[in-house]
Amino acid sequence: MSVVPENHSRAGISNSIYRLQIPWKKIFTYFFAIVAFIYIVGPFAWIIISSFMTNAEIISVPPHWIPQNPTSENYTAYWDASVLNNMREERRTTINGVVTAVPIALRNSIGVAFTVAFLNIVIGSLSAYPFARSNFRGKTTVLVLYLLTRMVPALALILPVYLVLRKIGALNELWGLVVMYLTFTLPYSVWILKNYFQTIPRDLEDAARVDRCNWFQAMIRVILPVALPGIIAVGIYSFMASWGEFFYAMILSQSQDTRTMPVLVSQLSTELATEYGFLTSSAVLAVIPPLILALIFQRMIISGIGAGAVKG
Repeated sequence: MSVVPENHSRAGISNSIYRLQIPWKKIFTYFFAIVAFIYIVGPFAWIIISSFMTNAEIISVPPHWIPQNPTSENYTAYWDASVLNNMREERRTTINGVVTAVPIALRNSIGVAFTVAFLNIVIGSLSAYPFARSNFRGKTTVLVLYLLTRMVPALALILPVYLVLRKIGALNELWGLVVMYLTFTLPYSVWILKNYFQTIPRDLEDAARVDRCNWFQAMIRVILPVALPGIIAVGIYSFMASWGEFFYAMILSQSQDTRTMPVLVSQLSTELATEYGFLTSSAVLAVIPPLILALIFQRMIISGIGAGAVKG
């Protein structure tokens, strides 16, 4: 029977320890990834959980993640008037007008956001295509002026905008919000689409010209289908910017029939009381439409914005 020398066994143990090094890089990567996930998803998860709690349970100390008495009244009250009728009179008087207006505000926000997205796609495409394919005097200057319009603070614009919209009868009208939102979403849309159109080879357009297509037919039949990721990115960006806008909507739409979700949600917190249950449930309802769009078109959004931002 052979005996292994002691120094050989020690050398083997040290070599095995060397081969089994702790992967600190992966550990730190996963640790920070988990922390970032909790930081991003945690608040949204708390909003969803709180929307199924009562006010007393939400403000209880210490807070708890699992509802002890889960309720769906924070959602059903928007469409079922009997839920509000069963509440205390002082509470019902405070929130009745706001809660019953949530379906109207949700419809207004969806209508305004989709209209602004559609107009950004149409007007932005027709404006960006000549900038991408033609060279004319003052081209760069006009493009820079588009972006410079976004450098003016909203507070400095609100008075002249209010006077103009009042003059043309657009106050407390949804189409007035659409016109206002186009002013700060369209410049970015033109820039993104112009840069994306420049990434499309001219050979495709030349082939369409050979088939006797004019520039408009070539754009509709050839360029726009190829530029679909950029168009989707512009539409989603315009939708998101319009959906979450608060400042102009608060001042330009003060009637109950034209209020949007950001304005209505803010009215659930007053000097008298804060309705945390309805506040969180309305926030969940306000997040669902843009979240669905982002999940459906996430790949096109990334490729569209990426290509539109890199090309000079």
